Amino acid sequence: MVDDQSIHDMADQKKDQLHLATVDADVSLEDLYGDERKKREAALVRKVDIRMMPLMMLLYILNYLDRNNIATARLGTLEKDIGLVGTQYNTVISVFFAGYILTQIPTNMVLNKIRPSIFLPVIMCAWAIVSGATGAVQNYGGMVALRFVLGFVEAPFFPGALYLFSSWYTKKELAKRISILYAAGQMAGAFGGLLGSAIMSGMEGKAGLPAWRWLFILEAVVVFPVAALTIYIVPDYPATTKFLTDEERKLAVLRMAVDANEEDNRAETTAWQGFRMAFQDPALYMIWAMQLGLNTAAAFINFFPTIVATLGYKQRDTLLLSAPPYVFAAILGIANSWHSDKKKERFLHVVWPQMFCSIGFIISAVTMNTAARYISTFMMMSVYGSFGCILSWVSSSLPRPPAKRAVAYAVVNAGSNLASIYASYFYPKTQGPKYWQANVANVAFSMACIGMAVVLRVYLAWRNKQLDDAAAEDLAEGRDGVRVGTKAAAVAARWQCDPLYRYTL
Repeated sequence: MVDDQSIHDMADQKKDQLHLATVDADVSLEDLYGDERKKREAALVRKVDIRMMPLMMLLYILNYLDRNNIATARLGTLEKDIGLVGTQYNTVISVFFAGYILTQIPTNMVLNKIRPSIFLPVIMCAWAIVSGATGAVQNYGGMVALRFVLGFVEAPFFPGALYLFSSWYTKKELAKRISILYAAGQMAGAFGGLLGSAIMSGMEGKAGLPAWRWLFILEAVVVFPVAALTIYIVPDYPATTKFLTDEERKLAVLRMAVDANEEDNRAETTAWQGFRMAFQDPALYMIWAMQLGLNTAAAFINFFPTIVATLGYKQRDTLLLSAPPYVFAAILGIANSWHSDKKKERFLHVVWPQMFCSIGFIISAVTMNTAARYISTFMMMSVYGSFGCILSWVSSSLPRPPAKRAVAYAVVNAGSNLASIYASYFYPKTQGPKYWQANVANVAFSMACIGMAVVLRVYLAWRNKQLDDAAAEDLAEGRDGVRVGTKAAAVAARWQCDPLYRYTL
């Protein structure tokens, strides 16, 4: 009979092997185990957080502002000045995501081999140039072309940031930090409304330009000095970054290896091998479908100022009223992901925000009461409460090799943004102010997200059982009582994980 303690002994033995394979002899075992190791690891994480998190949050704010300022510009004279009619504005929104989807997978494939301190500043300058040029656009065709290119050059940032995070943070640390990063986007929505209000009311007619043109120009210019700072601040990968001491680098590599129960074989796996591994793993398609449901329901964000405008207030008040729901979404996302990390649980933390936001969509569809509709905007924003938990589920479901994980993040992020191509047509002006058809569709896609979360949890629980059963058979047949044998290794090889690895549910 095989008990749980025997399985734990096997795991401890494997970690010892990983330790000896990863850490040089000049670092003593006493320094890296027990209370001393915990202190050093906590200090390392704090050091990485200080270096990584504020910068990446700032970069995402700039990325978000340059991507979504068109929704604020619409409240000005944008449509009139460039002659948009019918559903042309919806097409302008949609074409951005066509470009956005195309570059995510190939750029994440090469990111596995490129220094983030070079990669990130280059794409930042590219998107700033394109976004600033939007301030000079004269017609519908020019706007479509620039929005497509903007999507093309903005796309690498977010999946690249997720991959960088997953290279530094363990699966019990990841959801919270992804949510903090994404909360920066929500705060950008709030800040963007306030900034947009100031620019739209204060820059009209300056130098003979309408305020919406200044909006694109000013929000693009600020990106360039931040890109220059990013070169010197953003950390590269644990084994190669220069801001850590030798001992800290070894510990950073060790903790990630132990988290995945195997060494980081970044150099041994090519980009195309990682590509094939990712697309051969059923978990990828489940997470992609789940995120697709969330992103479809969340596509209302591209029309959020328009939705708030149905409350009947003036332009300035509408932009100011748009800010608090973004703040609520940021707080909710961080709190939910923090609790998810603490409990080491993903499924329930994905499901409940989708149920809560669905109630908000229903309220928005059935009433014109001002108070009820404004409350519903907060509830609708809770759709983002699941975001960090789903994206951290990528890392724990497809943990190794790094090339596979890089592709997985790009596929999930790019594939789920297919939603924004068709969901950009959910809110035609003719269906306002209740937009009940869009709200019904949002509820349906939130339910689809929940359904795929159920499927993924069942599937990963089945994988864990397969690994447990194989390990128990090996243990029962092993000569030394603790050695992992061929059965567990064969089962684990199907999913490129270690025989002692267990998936987070």
